[in-house]
Amino acid sequence: MLKKIFKILVILIPLAILSILIIDILSFYSNISVTLISYLREIVIFSLIFLCYQFIKSRLNLDELTISQNLRRITYLIAINFFISIILKLLLNPEYSSSFPAKYNSLSAVFVSTVMAFTASFTLVPALFLLKQLIFYKRKRNTSLIFHAYLLVITINAFSVYFSRQPVGWLRFSNQSLANDISFSVALILVIMLSFRNEWITYLSRKKKIIYFFSGIPTFIAIVALFDIVYRQSLPSYSLTIAALTFNMWIFLLIYGGLAISKLFLQLPTARAFDRKIKELNSLYDLGRLLNSETNINKLLPLITRLTSQVLESHSTWLELYEEKEHRFTVVSQINLTLEEIKNNPFLTNDGLNELIIKNKDSILINDIPHHRQFKNLLQWKKEVRTILGAPLFSNRGQLMGIIYATKAKEYTFDIDDVSLLQGVSNQAAAAIENARLLKQSIERERLEQELKIARDVQLKLLPQSLPKVENFDIDAFCLSAYELGGDYYDFFYFSDGNPGIIVGDVSGKGTSAALYMAEFKGIIQTLAKNHKNPYTLACDINRIIYPNIERRSFVSAIIAKLNSQEETVVFTRAGHTPVLYCSGNSHEPSNIITKGIGIGLDPGSKFNEILEEYTVSLKENGTVIFYTDGLTEARNGEGLEFGEERLLLLFKDCKRNSAFEIKEKLVKTVVEFCAETPLHDDLTFVILKNCNENFTSKP
Repeated sequence: MLKKIFKILVILIPLAILSILIIDILSFYSNISVTLISYLREIVIFSLIFLCYQFIKSRLNLDELTISQNLRRITYLIAINFFISIILKLLLNPEYSSSFPAKYNSLSAVFVSTVMAFTASFTLVPALFLLKQLIFYKRKRNTSLIFHAYLLVITINAFSVYFSRQPVGWLRFSNQSLANDISFSVALILVIMLSFRNEWITYLSRKKKIIYFFSGIPTFIAIVALFDIVYRQSLPSYSLTIAALTFNMWIFLLIYGGLAISKLFLQLPTARAFDRKIKELNSLYDLGRLLNSETNINKLLPLITRLTSQVLESHSTWLELYEEKEHRFTVVSQINLTLEEIKNNPFLTNDGLNELIIKNKDSILINDIPHHRQFKNLLQWKKEVRTILGAPLFSNRGQLMGIIYATKAKEYTFDIDDVSLLQGVSNQAAAAIENARLLKQSIERERLEQELKIARDVQLKLLPQSLPKVENFDIDAFCLSAYELGGDYYDFFYFSDGNPGIIVGDVSGKGTSAALYMAEFKGIIQTLAKNHKNPYTLACDINRIIYPNIERRSFVSAIIAKLNSQEETVVFTRAGHTPVLYCSGNSHEPSNIITKGIGIGLDPGSKFNEILEEYTVSLKENGTVIFYTDGLTEARNGEGLEFGEERLLLLFKDCKRNSAFEIKEKLVKTVVEFCAETPLHDDLTFVILKNCNENFTSKP
């Protein structure tokens, strides 16, 4: 639909212009002017200008143009008016009367006025839109309202000029020109208000300000001469409406151009400083973007030094990080320092310049090192240095991370802006280094957690995957590590005579080392058990092997037991382990059995063998024993109270008639309820051994 309308207008507009030209030629030769035709003619002319306005507004996408493109197009449009006017005047030499509005004194004047009228309309209207793009740059709150009010007022002024037939712009405020002068005065006020909307000038670089200022001067001169040379006679003779609109748009260009040239001139002295600020902001932005994109600490440190050197244009730059344990600095990246200068660097300790920076927690600038009383000895270290600038790097928690230095080979080549810039660089560098370190720690932690998970899975596989079936005995067991890896252990094996054995052990300490000793302990037991008939000799042999292979601050406490199905007895040794909880079949009260013995790995053998004793208990008539680690009795609640042996004995007393599985379930449930939300601080392991020669609730 819009395309069809556009095609129709492309045909109708030239026909309308041609029709008006024919009417003007007939009127020129006949010297007859019909009022109605004049009104219709002016309406058609105004309609053509309005269509031009709407076409530019809807069809041309001026928002994508840059400031430079806007200014060039305005210049081209003004030049077109001069070029066409000069060509027409040279070729046709039009003649006009001296009255207002001017009359045609030659046929050529009719052609020239027609061409110039529509040249002005089709160039100044686009120029007004281009000017609008500049005015709306960083637009203020009421800019759009003022601009549209201006368009309305100049339209009113155009109609007023047509009907009063008085020239616009003289401001005589006579009865005949009062409406003209009032509307023009309002338009002039609005133009002045809009002409101060030139914020785009502020954001130009110094180079562009110079170019626009010197190229703007001839353009402004052309604007000044535009109306007198091009429009003064040709436009009023053709249409007072076009003449008034053109005059108002010319005034707008004149005032806006004059203020723009003036502002450019006033900002030239400060343009260099503004450029530097823009450069600093861009540098900090680029620096932050590059630093945040690099997470490898080994690549990040040289990048910080290189970017700092580029931003400050320094002769030499180096970054030194603080080693808190050694209370000294280490140069981690540098530019333009020799190996000898790095080795003899006077900035590696907490004195001198470093001391001032650390004490003040701020940047420091020395602009004339050769004449500085305190630091002129720096010339002995690096003879080219004349100016030095340093800034500290602090973490988010306020901890000193390092110091970055930059030097130049001439005095007074750093200024206060460089100090602020380096401080900004150091802040971003500190954040980037801290993030890189945290990321590295996070990756390392994730890797360690994954390895611990694998190790935990392996450790769980070291525990029995099923419970042995032993005649006359009901067996159940439970093991829970307080951490990813634990030092508690239980296992089932067979002695050389074929009788089953049980071991419950607890490696001193926690974590990885305890888990490793536990794995080693399992392997030794499984290897030695088939060579022994009783727990005592097995424990002695284990101690003999473990002692030379375990750290002196570590040991293993253990209970090694042998089950005799025929006699329904348990023979055990207690190597420094927790007591054995026992309840005979005909006893109502459970008790702790404490036998002599020291931990495995504490003694090479003689003392261990001498102290260790073997003990036998009968499990006839539903007797029960529980082998457990100290994590059971030392489990704590939120108030710090331990579960303790008394609670364990009372619990055992209440459930001694239950199956091994039921005793385990009740024991676990009671401990969990006791601890509530308090996490275990030690591994929890126990094995329940119960005689099942009599009836009781069987394990599911």
